[in-house]
Amino acid sequence: MDPHAIRVFGAVHRYHQGPGAIGLAGEVAASLGRQPLLVADEIVHGLVFDTAAAACRAQGLELRWVAVRGDVTQAAVRALVAAAREGGHAPDVVLAAGGGKGVDTGKAVARELGARLIVLPTSASNDGPCSKAFVYYDDAHRMVSVEFLPRNPDAVLVDTRVLVRAPRTLLVSGVGDALCKLYEGDQVRASGGLNLFAGAGTIAAQQLSIACERVIREDAVEGLQALDGGAPTPAFERLIEALVLLSGLAFENSGLSLAHSITRGLPLAAGSETTLHGFHVGYGLLVQFILEDRSPDFLAAQLAFHRSVGLAVNLAGLGVRDPGAATIRAIADGTMSSPHLRHFQRPLSAADFETAMHRLEALAGA
Repeated sequence: MDPHAIRVFGAVHRYHQGPGAIGLAGEVAASLGRQPLLVADEIVHGLVFDTAAAACRAQGLELRWVAVRGDVTQAAVRALVAAAREGGHAPDVVLAAGGGKGVDTGKAVARELGARLIVLPTSASNDGPCSKAFVYYDDAHRMVSVEFLPRNPDAVLVDTRVLVRAPRTLLVSGVGDALCKLYEGDQVRASGGLNLFAGAGTIAAQQLSIACERVIREDAVEGLQALDGGAPTPAFERLIEALVLLSGLAFENSGLSLAHSITRGLPLAAGSETTLHGFHVGYGLLVQFILEDRSPDFLAAQLAFHRSVGLAVNLAGLGVRDPGAATIRAIADGTMSSPHLRHFQRPLSAADFETAMHRLEALAGA
């Protein structure tokens, strides 16, 4: 059977978004199991535990907590699983809460326990909450592997009263991570690539990508302004849906291309290794546009939009301390390890990436 002939679409089972959505945790957990476990760091515990635990008690459930510390490593996950099972407990529902690290850790713990999964994002820094994917790192924060759950999360509860109080840089990162989904998906479709479900894309996936792009362009600037008032606005709600739900559905059901490929090389540049993933992806999208031979007017508009929301337009904006030729060459060489490079309109070499990055440096400084 040819996988390219089979269209596949996958999704989170239930998505809930709005002020106070964490209050649904008990009802949702009770529909999935009897022993819920919160996986979160201490800061996130302070944000969500009391509300989630009260909601669970109202359903006759007692919510327990194991504390996330450090990176998403295999050793850390094994320790959390052992702690979860102490005293003969057998958690059957995991509430994975936090940003990218907390959610990925919760996903890994849920997989090891064979438990159902509820995701409680506390920021919109990336589109991972609805996805079945998560990433393992080593102790030096180098990516070890991309892992997959047997299915997408059972539920995602997006409490916008919590997200609107998150640091601005996290929301900007989410914009960068989501902005590429239409353009990367278009390259996957044009090159005949497969999505993350190992099938061909669907009309639905393409239309979700288009909607994600439209909402970001229309609502990102106004949505970011909601952070100043500390309360969700209609533009903020639309933006959050685009960053968490639409972007998550789009990337899994379309696939990835160059904007994400360059995230394999950027951590090799000193100073950028602590910059959030979405800023790397946003920069990578600009490189992709250059490699797509976009017009000068198009590139100028993209640079203007990046600046309007606070995304980086050059390596210095990512914190790179020495954005010279040697650094650019190292980034380009590292990028060539990405499996997504085949999802492009033509084969690329490291030299192609070097040329594109040098051109972007010149455009950003013009």
